[in-house]
Amino acid sequence: MSLNKIIFSAVFLFSCALTAAPAQFDQLVQQIESGQRYFFSLADYKAALAELEAALPPDDVQRQHRLDRLRCQLGYSGDPTAGLAYSDTKIAHAKQRNDQAALADYYMCRFYLFSQAGDSNLAEQSAQLAHQAAKASENPLSIAVSLALLGDLASYTGNYADAMQHYTTAYQLQRGLGYKPYISDLVLSIAATYRRMGLYQDALSYIEQAEQEFSADSEQFRHALIMHEKAYSHAELGQYNKALALFMQSMQVYQQIQEPLWQSYTKVNLVWIYNLLQQYPQAMALAQEAQAELAVLNAPDLSTLASYKGLLAMYNGETLNALQQPQAALQRFDEAQQYLSAENNPRYMLMLYAARAPAEAAAGNYQQAYGLLTQFITQNKAQQQRAREQQSNILRFQFDSDRQLERTRQLEGEKKLAEQHVSTLQLAQRWQYAALSLIALLFVILFSFAISLKKRNRKLHRLAMTDELTNIANRRRIMMQAEQERVKALDTAQPLCFLILDLDHFKQVNDKYGHDVGDTVLQQMCMTVSAMLRAQDHFGRTGGEEFLIVLPDTDKEAAFVIAERLRQAVADIQFADTPKKMRVTCSIGFSQYRAEEALNVSLARADDALYQAKAAGRDQTHFKD
Repeated sequence: MSLNKIIFSAVFLFSCALTAAPAQFDQLVQQIESGQRYFFSLADYKAALAELEAALPPDDVQRQHRLDRLRCQLGYSGDPTAGLAYSDTKIAHAKQRNDQAALADYYMCRFYLFSQAGDSNLAEQSAQLAHQAAKASENPLSIAVSLALLGDLASYTGNYADAMQHYTTAYQLQRGLGYKPYISDLVLSIAATYRRMGLYQDALSYIEQAEQEFSADSEQFRHALIMHEKAYSHAELGQYNKALALFMQSMQVYQQIQEPLWQSYTKVNLVWIYNLLQQYPQAMALAQEAQAELAVLNAPDLSTLASYKGLLAMYNGETLNALQQPQAALQRFDEAQQYLSAENNPRYMLMLYAARAPAEAAAGNYQQAYGLLTQFITQNKAQQQRAREQQSNILRFQFDSDRQLERTRQLEGEKKLAEQHVSTLQLAQRWQYAALSLIALLFVILFSFAISLKKRNRKLHRLAMTDELTNIANRRRIMMQAEQERVKALDTAQPLCFLILDLDHFKQVNDKYGHDVGDTVLQQMCMTVSAMLRAQDHFGRTGGEEFLIVLPDTDKEAAFVIAERLRQAVADIQFADTPKKMRVTCSIGFSQYRAEEALNVSLARADDALYQAKAAGRDQTHFKD
């Protein structure tokens, strides 16, 4: 689940505003709500609950309700069965009062309690109910936390598009509320989701954002979590020594703050890294330490304990097989199967199939080894297909989010300009002296001249680089942008695609309806395409009815999705001020840039693909490898 589950937060337990008195009780609540107070042990929970009980004013019904909602987790973190019984009673009372905020709090409490009890299905149901109640209460804190929980569940089970949508909405809410610790947790959750999708560079960029925002010495625990997540990405990229160093650094932090749970979990991850480095004696010794510690762990949140026991058994099985002990390895793999099969995590099962197959073969069980490899290949192929679909869904969500964000920024800019204008007028009314008026007038004249000169220079530059009819980049500018993106892709090894779009039978439009109608068709088509592209994409007219679209950081699968969406959008345009029922289609050819390839070679392949689309009947998208 999410990395922040160890740091208990009661932010979601309150839906009404804090009052000013009594100060001691409210101050304790604020410390918990803002994430300033960490909980590393059951004793920490009990101490916080005792402080709240002692500070509770007598006969204060409102604060008593707050304390009851806090008690659900502070009092039952080590006893989920008793906590679930307590929450049942409180949920019944909240339903009688129609208190949606309280219902959201208690359902979220049940999510954590069911997670500790190992019942993932009921935990997920509780998270869904919590989100429904949070929306009904219209409390942004509860909504943000419930969305984060749903994002954790979706990310863990491979529903990455849903996870990113939940995380993004929760991130925006937390940004507005200003709770930095929870913003950090969301950034790390987004990074973990990108890592699970195999987008390791995206994951590392989000981790760098978390490092920049949370640099205070007091954030030791979160620094350790950041190093932990960063180590995963480096390990997946094959940078095992970097991953080892990061895990070691995080281990030192956990030891300093006396956090035994994450010390043990880090040892499990170090067994994995030592196996990758083929340092099997170190892996074996550390596995024995971790196994002994996991067997006696007693922490507030043990919801991920089964996962780590399963992973440790799997890694230890790999170590034993590498040390030519296949029978002992198979016993450990059996143990891993018991833990991981209940986790509903497809990635873990793929890892187990790949790890166990060599041990079965070493033990002479070739049929079993073949069956495991077959399962791995089949499910890995399905997982990769699902990941591609999820990436397309995320891309679609990002398109919609970027467009909405751009509209919001535009409205904010207009509002700011209006406010500045009003402020200037008010200031001008106070000028009473002729000398100041003359100075102001001179300033305005000079300023106007400078602005006019600047606008003229900008206009000249724009005219030199912009197509006069469609107001998009002309051939010179789009080719410059394409070359810049080619150099960038060569340096960063990121994918890059080129789309050549050509309107079908456009000459017939000019011949039949006239060039004015043709110009209108070109203008409306360009506005439609421009509105659907991302901020980093480039769109330009290379001549007549032919256009070039440059898609940075986009592979051929995603480029095909974008091209098809553009092609359909062009076909659906209802052209204004043109003859009725006029329909214009386009053909698209595209290619993906190859390392060290000249720009004209990439564009030639895209052009060949366009001719294939035309020859196949038009209104199609073709790719040339």
